[in-house]
Order: sequence, then C-alpha cells, then structure tokens
Amino acid sequence: MTRLPLALLLGVALTIAACAGAAETIPPDVDLAVTMKDYKVELSVETVKAGSLKIGVRNAGGMEHSFELIKTDLPFDKLPVDSGAAKAKEDGLIKQVKTLGVGKVSVVIADLAAGNYVIICNVAGHYQLGMRAALTVR
Repeated sequence: MTRLPLALLLGVALTIAACAGAAETIPPDVDLAVTMKDYKVELSVETVKAGSLKIGVRNAGGMEHSFELIKTDLPFDKLPVDSGAAKAKEDGLIKQVKTLGVGKVSVVIADLAAGNYVIICNVAGHYQLGMRAALTVR
C-alpha cells in the first residue's frame, strides 16, 4: 500500500518540476523580438519602419530584468547614468516593462516616429554591464 502513494507523489513532483522550468515564448506575430539575457540585449532586427510596432520581450536570463524603450540621439552606450541609483536616465522614455521575471514574456505596442532609439534593462547596474541595444526607426 505504500507504493501507490510514493508513485503518486513522484509523479506529482515530476509534473511540478516540468511546469516550473517551462519558459514562455515570444508570439510569432510581433514586429520586433527582444531577448533580455544576463548583461546582453538581443534584437531580432535593428531597423524597423515607423508606425505602430508590436514588440515581444522575453527574459532569457537567470535574474529579473526590465525593458525600457528610449528615443534619443545619443549613442546607445552613452546614456547619462545616475550614479546614486546606478541606473541610466530615462529621458525620452516611450515604453517600459518595470519587471520581467525569469522566463517571462511581455508584449507592448508602441507608435514610433522615425529616429534613433535605445532598448535597455534599467535594473541597477545592468545598463552599465551591457544590457543595451540600438534600434533605428525609418
């Protein structure tokens, strides 16, 4: 009689472990896929057309990240940084996802004019460690 509960318990534990490890995926209908890794931001394309843009953001890293889309004429790696907060200043902020858990996906829609943009993670210190990418809108 002790074998059945043990087998059942093992099956439940395996099911929970499999579900917990499943990461979300970016929907296929987005115009821009952004993958946030620990200290790197990867874009599916670096140039997009002006207008309404559907952006899928996935945290493929091992810690919580954020997503900020900023319109700026500064180079993507030269945003001013608030040294006290260890965060980049967000002048020109267009869209934001303040917290994106490990393996999570968020979809945002932004109406973008032609120009230069930067996509960053602005968790303290992450921008300075390389979590940034340039996006051109034409």
